[in-house]
Order: sequence, then C-alpha cells, then structure tokens
Amino acid sequence: MSFTNATLPDDWQGWFAQAHAKLPDTPRLVLLVLINTPLIAILLNVLRQLLIPRRASEPPVVFHYLPIVGSAIQYGNDPLKFFNECQKKYGDVFTFILLGRRVTVALGPKGNNFILGGKSLVFNAEDAYTHLTTPVFGKDVVYDVPNEKFMEQKRFVKVGLSTDNFRAYVGIIEEEVEEFFKNDPSFRAYQTNDINEWGSFDVIMALQEITILTASSTLQGKEVRQGLDKNFAHLYADLDGGFTPINFMFPNLPLESYRKRDKAQQKMSQFYVDIIKKRREGENDHELLDIQGCTASLTAVTCHLSYLTVL
Repeated sequence: MSFTNATLPDDWQGWFAQAHAKLPDTPRLVLLVLINTPLIAILLNVLRQLLIPRRASEPPVVFHYLPIVGSAIQYGNDPLKFFNECQKKYGDVFTFILLGRRVTVALGPKGNNFILGGKSLVFNAEDAYTHLTTPVFGKDVVYDVPNEKFMEQKRFVKVGLSTDNFRAYVGIIEEEVEEFFKNDPSFRAYQTNDINEWGSFDVIMALQEITILTASSTLQGKEVRQGLDKNFAHLYADLDGGFTPINFMFPNLPLESYRKRDKAQQKMSQFYVDIIKKRREGENDHELLDIQGCTASLTAVTCHLSYLTVL
C-alpha cells in the first residue's frame, strides 16, 4: 500500500516536507553526537574530580580520565606497578575505579592488619572474591562457603603450617630439591659434573615444578606425593592463570586461558577425589596429617603458587 501527498491533509504535507528537507543533515548530526558525547563525558568526569571536594572520611580516588573505565587499563597492564605508584602519590589507602566499580586498596603493615584481621561482620570476603576463586578452587571451598565453614577449612591447613612442622619440612625439601637436580634433564650439566659444559634452564618453570614436589611432600604426605610429578606444575600454572584482573571482572569468557583454567581444575579435583575414595574404601594407609592435608590440599598448594607469582 502506498500514499501520495494528494491523500494527506495540508498540515501533514507540510510536516513531511520539512522532515524531508532536514534528512540530509541527520547523518552529520549523528556523527557530531558520536564524537562529542565521549569528549563531553571525559570533560565532565575530569571537572568533577577537580572541582568537587571529597569527604574527609573517604580515601582519595585515583585520578582518571575515562569514566566507568577508570584505571582499568593501568591496573590490568601491571597491577603491582599501579599499586606502587598510587601508594607513593596517595598513601597506603586509596580508591580506584575499575570498570564502574569502586575498589579501595589498603597497603602497608597497617593495611594488611586491617584487611587480614578484619572481622567477617565488617568485611564480606565471600561476595568480593567468590567469582574469582570458585572457578579455580572449585565449589564448597574457600570463598564459596559461609565464613564459619571457611574458618574450619583454614584450621585444617593450619595444622600443617605450624612452626614445628616447618622445622621438620627442611629435610624433606632438601631431599626433593636434590632429587630434582639429579634427575631433571634441564640440569644435565650439573649431573655430569663437567666444568667445561654449560647448561640453561627455565627458572620460573623449574621453581614451579620444585614447589609442587616439595609442597606435596610436606603438606600432603607420601601418598599424594607418589601420585604427583613435575608435570602437575603445568596444571597449577593454568590455575594460576585464573588470577588476573580480567578474571576478577569477568569470571567466564570464551578465551583459551579460561579453558585451560577449567580443564586444570577438573583434573586436579579428580586427582584428589580419587584419593579420598580409596581412603574411604580402606585401600590406602595414610597419616593423620595427610588426611587433613588432602581435605584442603588444592586450596593450600594453589594459594602457595599464586602468592609466589604475585610476589
């Protein structure tokens, strides 16, 4: 069905004529809006930070040009460098904008005591971290459980981290490192004891592998250690890849690092589930400490590797 001007009242004909006359300018107007809107938003964001005073009770906010985006780019490129620079400029406590979220950072000894010693009634770590830790550690552990259950899980791990146990671990760690040097192909020059032969090795990968072997021997017992080899370091490296700024904001994306994280989590979980099943069936002999270590082993060792990577 079509209409002609002859079928429309004079008022409508005039309106359509005016609208048609302005149509050629519409693309130009849209282009101007698209260009100027971001510029105006940036200008207003800068003026707001410069002109509107903050409340005396609130920490300073890191200056940023892009609204919503905030300091996400600087933080994502190098979190430690970003924190160090902000600490020098704003002090130990400051807030920065991360993709629309206000993230407050507390650094230094007092900041650590404030965060780590804070009561669950004041801080809700579960809501803050569960979307980051659950894909790595799995469900029903760490921040995927109520605080009182998490404290119970931490007590299991704490048994293996006492001062007396650390003293006993020294000999075990020494044996593991010596065996690693004697058998790993990367240390062929050391094994041949030839002063004329030079060798090289990947320091980061070697340390990750040694950490897996020593942690499993000391924190989890002989049974777990016998089932592990240095290749598990690659799984933990994939798990550790799940602790990045992008994972904090987007827990699940169709990226290769996310797929590696999920596969590694499934393999490690199955490894410990199989051990637990054998113990319940009475097929394995094990130590008391080993039972407790296995309950939270995935949490303990992965945290250990993650902290090493951050530090």
